[in-house]
Amino acid sequence: MKIVKNLLAFVGLLVVLTILAFVFKYGDSVLKMDPKAFNLYMKMGDDVLTTGDPAKGMILKKKLIIPKDSTKAEAIENAIEIMDEVAAEYGLAMVDKKTMPRKGGLYTHIRSYCSPTIADIFLTHSGEFIGFMPCRVGIVEDANGDIYIYTMALDMMISGGHTLPKEMLDYAKEIKTAMETMIAKGAAGDF
Repeated sequence: MKIVKNLLAFVGLLVVLTILAFVFKYGDSVLKMDPKAFNLYMKMGDDVLTTGDPAKGMILKKKLIIPKDSTKAEAIENAIEIMDEVAAEYGLAMVDKKTMPRKGGLYTHIRSYCSPTIADIFLTHSGEFIGFMPCRVGIVEDANGDIYIYTMALDMMISGGHTLPKEMLDYAKEIKTAMETMIAKGAAGDF
């Protein structure tokens, strides 16, 4: 019994020392973290550990609804038109597009959207934000012939680090809303 007590005391000491080392090394930074960051990292970690796929923790997707009286191509064109209109409503310009060939003729199309004004604000704050720019939407046909619309979940950009300054936070939330609205309305075929 004494061995078990000593072992538990030793483990407790290691835990306390690890926490103290963490606080000593990262204390100031941890205090500046966005309050939502911890939960975001926990969810992302759960997604990765559950699926084994890191992309699943960072991407949003919606299945394209193909009306009975439409072809896939017509539904895709309708979704693109809707997404472009929603982007314009939020001040985002379509800055690039590319349809890529895939084995078996599966459809893949990528569109990129950006607001130069908002991009400048974020890049002035941190050049590394370029990794989130421009905002991309992918339209991908899977092996079953189903079409999905994807975009990056911007939660990590918004709340994954130190709390953003108010102006940046407001713009980031607006962009997040725009991207989520684009794929939801595009997938539903909803003007």
